[in-house]
Amino acid sequence: MPLNSRYSLLSLVTAACLTVACANQTYHPKAIDAEKKADQFASRNLDSPELQSYMLSQGYPANAFPVSSWGIKELTLAAFFYHPQLAVARAQWQSAQAKEITAGQKPNPAVSGNIEHHSKTEGGVSPWTLGIGFDIPIETGDKRQARVDQAASLSEAARIDIGQQAWEVRSRLRTSLLEYSAALHHTRLLQREADLQAAIVQMLQKRLEAGIVSDIDLATARLQQQKLLNTLASETARSAELRAELAMAIGIPIPALADIQIDEKLPTPRPVDNLPSADLQRAALLNRLDIRSALARYDAAEQKLKLEIAKQQPDLVLSPGYIFDQGDNLWTLGFSMMLGLLNKNEGPIAEAEALREVEARQFEALQMRIIGEQSQALAQYASRLTELDKAENMVTAQQQHIARSERQYKAGYIDRLEWTATQLEGIAAEQGRLAATMRVLKALAALEDALQHPLDEHTPLALPEQNLEEPQS
Repeated sequence: MPLNSRYSLLSLVTAACLTVACANQTYHPKAIDAEKKADQFASRNLDSPELQSYMLSQGYPANAFPVSSWGIKELTLAAFFYHPQLAVARAQWQSAQAKEITAGQKPNPAVSGNIEHHSKTEGGVSPWTLGIGFDIPIETGDKRQARVDQAASLSEAARIDIGQQAWEVRSRLRTSLLEYSAALHHTRLLQREADLQAAIVQMLQKRLEAGIVSDIDLATARLQQQKLLNTLASETARSAELRAELAMAIGIPIPALADIQIDEKLPTPRPVDNLPSADLQRAALLNRLDIRSALARYDAAEQKLKLEIAKQQPDLVLSPGYIFDQGDNLWTLGFSMMLGLLNKNEGPIAEAEALREVEARQFEALQMRIIGEQSQALAQYASRLTELDKAENMVTAQQQHIARSERQYKAGYIDRLEWTATQLEGIAAEQGRLAATMRVLKALAALEDALQHPLDEHTPLALPEQNLEEPQS
């Protein structure tokens, strides 16, 4: 081969290597500004145009803006927009998608070369020996496809986990809103009770001055009044704490709740005959988000086992090359492969089989747990409804008793002290009903979690599993 041709070949290889190097990506640093992040969080509010655009994209009616009362539906959409737990889930899904790219990459070929100069050139036409070789790896046994399938299954599990995290965000928000609303209702009942108790203390004070009652009667009433005031102060402070928990459940600062009206109305419990059907319960065993995620992880374990079995078949490396040896042109073609003489990849295969078995047992355990949760939640809800019925009957009976006492008071058959005491009994019955209502609603929430299906109309049209793009805040 003429010298110019040899140099042209080396130049071509060098140019190809430089071209590949120029196509490389470059590193761009992305530092985290903690102070800026803190300022961004402090500026979050429920009146932002970005949040409104997100709510519209989720099917919230345009004619409902500005929102006059923020209930579970509106606050859930705000939590989907702001809560960092969903941002983490989306980032994890993007990471899983990146691993799909890695799994699909084909191995790069390698190039090597050498130059030799001979001091003795007798019989030769050139003192130089030039060589260039290539290593071209060839994967066998569909290993690349198995890697791609495994990464795709893990990516699907990560995508489903976005919906799972969204459900958990909604569940915590629902609980926080229930607790906060119940605390406000309880505070109002305590305030009414404290006002009535104060009136009783005043009446007993006057009767003591008139010599009608003893000091013990007045002291007992004052002690009861003090206990009520302490309970009222504690419940008022707890309401502020629950408001802070509500803000945390949404992912916004506490002051962001100051300028909005929160819908404090407690949901109406559903009757027993309006509970989910057996078909819906069975659907939960097949389509719950954690069930689907577990199935995707099991499929990934299947693909890993398939990959480890495929690795028993060795990969091949073809090594074509050219050598110019002192005027003699040599063309070579070599190959290499790993011989499975000492092991047949038994260890990794056993690990993959064990992993598949673990995923299978975890899936079965998850289904059994869901069945148990559904049965327990249904039984508990029915029991709590029975308790609520009794509490409602007690309130109704007490209201009738109060109405009779009022008529007797106006007719002069009983005095004001007796009538006020009767009203206190009515408040006690209302407090019992509120406690029973909360137990029912918590049981209903547990049933929703067991089904992973909203059981009321106050829910967004879609969980973020169907809206995977990061909201623009």
